[in-house]
Amino acid sequence: MAGGCTLVAFTTGRGSCFGFKPAPSLKIATNSATYQRMRGDMDINAGRVLEGVTVEEVGREIFERLIALASGEPSLSEAQDIGEEEFNPWILGATM
Repeated sequence: MAGGCTLVAFTTGRGSCFGFKPAPSLKIATNSATYQRMRGDMDINAGRVLEGVTVEEVGREIFERLIALASGEPSLSEAQDIGEEEFNPWILGATM
């Protein structure tokens, strides 16, 4: 964000609860198990590629969703007001 990022495409395999409120964040689950377990907080299920959906189709879904977020549509994290605590530019060490 400090470098000018205005939109985040965040991939996760384990289901990190990342909202990062200063910029819209699209959460992309890399596998269907994580997507199903965290359905209320994952925007895209990229694990569908392993189930036969083409990379092009999932890529198009990601692209269209990024355009929607950039146009003001809230991500699932934003809709739930998640992400305030991730922004701390002075923290030293890991954040849990």
